Amino acid sequence: MSEQNKRSLYQEQKKSKPKIEEIINISLKNDNKKNALEFVAFVKSFRMTPQWASANSWAVIYKSKRVCYIKVSDNAPGDGFWCVRPTIEYDDDLAAFCKKENLENIILKSVHFCHACGKCAPGKRVIFFGKELDNVCCAPIDFEFHNPDSAVMDCAKKLIVFKRSSISC
Repeated sequence: MSEQNKRSLYQEQKKSKPKIEEIINISLKNDNKKNALEFVAFVKSFRMTPQWASANSWAVIYKSKRVCYIKVSDNAPGDGFWCVRPTIEYDDDLAAFCKKENLENIILKSVHFCHACGKCAPGKRVIFFGKELDNVCCAPIDFEFHNPDSAVMDCAKKLIVFKRSSISC
């Protein structure tokens, strides 16, 4: 998609602020569509609201705090593309939770590596679950789940509930 088309999509959506379900129904097919709609229903069932944030991107909000982002691509081959980016950073509490829930392997496969999209290139060196990783993106979001299947979606849901529970009244 050209830079001008991206700006046009952004400007169009900024005016209309489309509901995430509308874009999912237009952009995704088959399991991707089913899983994305299921995930949106899940976050809504916990009284969290997807709010339009940018072109094909929604911030999921709970008590005025971001819990995750959901992105949907209208320009992806096959069944389309969507991802969940929990707004959670790795720390001791998250590590303990993930160990208890046996999520380490899924999360390690979902680390958000640097793609030189900003000033942080080549990324940062981190240690997640005792494994040293290079070139992790310096954005505040360490993990992202691309076209999650049921096991990965379950992991994302657990992280979202964990994040939600950390938000005080």
